[in-house]
Amino acid sequence: GEEETDWYALEIWGRDAEYVANYVDKGARMGITGSLVQDSWIDKVSGMKRRKPKIVVRQVDVLESRAEAELRKSNRGLGGRQYDDDDNDGPRSAGTGGFFS
Repeated sequence: GEEETDWYALEIWGRDAEYVANYVDKGARMGITGSLVQDSWIDKVSGMKRRKPKIVVRQVDVLESRAEAELRKSNRGLGGRQYDDDDNDGPRSAGTGGFFS
């Protein structure tokens, strides 16, 4: 069978957040250390309680070299398989960055 991947929203603060915002793009291979938590809220439209898991990040490690990142970016325009979910209620899937292929 095919492996299934779970995608989680990340909450990143401080210098790690600045680094990720400036230097990391969609599809980048990253190692994350943190805690899995549940956000919960009351939906304003339905009045139902909603929940969504996220990872509160303590440490970020980029797991690809600059050359690997450039190769990944150049392969996007050459028919590289891109993953996307259409439900619009969670983080966008970024694929594996070629890590598992």
